Amino acid sequence: MPEPAEAVKFGGVDLSVKRMSGVAEVNDGVLVSTLVKSDDEIINSLRGSLVVAIDAPLSGVGKFRDVDRLMFKMGLRVMPANWRWMIKLGERALRIKGRLEELNIRVIETHPWSVLHWLNTDLTQLSSRLGVRKLVINGGKDAYDAAVCALVALAYAMGKVRRITASDGELYLISAD
Repeated sequence: MPEPAEAVKFGGVDLSVKRMSGVAEVNDGVLVSTLVKSDDEIINSLRGSLVVAIDAPLSGVGKFRDVDRLMFKMGLRVMPANWRWMIKLGERALRIKGRLEELNIRVIETHPWSVLHWLNTDLTQLSSRLGVRKLVINGGKDAYDAAVCALVALAYAMGKVRRITASDGELYLISAD
């Protein structure tokens, strides 16, 4: 764990294969989100994070996962990890996850649309609920989704998550209480 005087940073990634990816960080009550292109830019943006939540499959890439089936049963529409473009997304996510873990960063999977739908809320309300005082979103929907991912990472550290788990993966939402 970081020293008490050290600011604790949490990160989020709305990963893409063809477009720029959204990358967000929460640090000392401020959430900043932007768009970046390369894996190196993602890693450099998230360096020093305690936890990073990624919107991409981090397990079972190439399969229709049981964890996805559980999400569907909850009324949450995720993209199955066996679609061609999802396979490419998952492969990139696993590369990034490995590099972040080499930096001792905990990496978890999330799905921003499901988080907001599950809680029937929006980014502004959710960030306020988690103690974020300021939002700076630069980059449209992908930056917005990355911001939600960063809030999931923060909630994970606070013990305020709902873990959806199956034999082939786990995905985190923010708990309703």
